[in-house]
Amino acid sequence: MAETPAGEDGPPLSETLSEIRIARAVVGAAQSVSGFAGVSPGRFAEVATYGPGETVRGVVVRRLSGALTVEVHLRAAYTPALVLPALAGQLRDAVRHAVSGLGAEPIQRIDIAFDDLSVAKTSDED
Repeated sequence: MAETPAGEDGPPLSETLSEIRIARAVVGAAQSVSGFAGVSPGRFAEVATYGPGETVRGVVVRRLSGALTVEVHLRAAYTPALVLPALAGQLRDAVRHAVSGLGAEPIQRIDIAFDDLSVAKTSDED
């Protein structure tokens, strides 16, 4: 996608997108995928994107050599038919679509980490 100038003297549009804005879009995209149960703050260390006055937990956005890398930590909703590699592929597709829709730099890599499974209670457990 071509970069669009923000103004005559301004930086290209892709440079004006904050990591926080991208991380929020990543969370929104992940929430739209069936099987996603929520973001995870990380298992052994906090995973987050930090910005002025805001933190987006569970997502790390980095800029490396003109491209983005995105790391998403999440809980998957358990079902007997759950196939984690397939869910990871659906999440990557949703994230790539959402971030490209913002006009951000190209994504070099999207890492999906399943930190936990969320199991719904059955009526027998009440």
